[in-house]
Amino acid sequence: MEKIKIGTITAAQGLRGEARLFHDSGDEEALGRLTTLFLRKGADETAYPIEWMRMHKRTPIIKLKGIEDRDSAEALIGSEARALLCESRPDEEDAWLVSELVGLEVFCDETGSAPLGRISALIDNPAHDILEIKTEGGVRLLPLVDVFVSEVDTVRGRIIIAPPVGWLDQ
Repeated sequence: MEKIKIGTITAAQGLRGEARLFHDSGDEEALGRLTTLFLRKGADETAYPIEWMRMHKRTPIIKLKGIEDRDSAEALIGSEARALLCESRPDEEDAWLVSELVGLEVFCDETGSAPLGRISALIDNPAHDILEIKTEGGVRLLPLVDVFVSEVDTVRGRIIIAPPVGWLDQ
């Protein structure tokens, strides 16, 4: 089954084997659906059933089966956290994983067929996510909202935007 990166273990939390997870998407609901985390450090990957997860100031704190003390949790720091794609996929029709958006070619309604650039990152913002678009002229930021994003086509690898007036002239 296909797995995707969802974050990184950044610290141990407490004395009973809990760990902090920096999660890429900010989607707490998706994290709540996970049953297993696959932690990768170097070439090694180990599956850990999730005993429980709680949020602390927008940071997920996770307890993994078999990680019973602080020393064991500290050994996980720096591990890439991966999950099964089928557990990670958002339920909403107009929601995407970061891994689905990064790398998409960006086209503009106004400019015709030439791509403006590629999505290089998705910035998590409390109001709405922000697309970081790498263009020939540098990096541009655009809110990921219906007003500015006309179409997201992950199958064809493209996103069509309708940026605000003057955005292309910057």
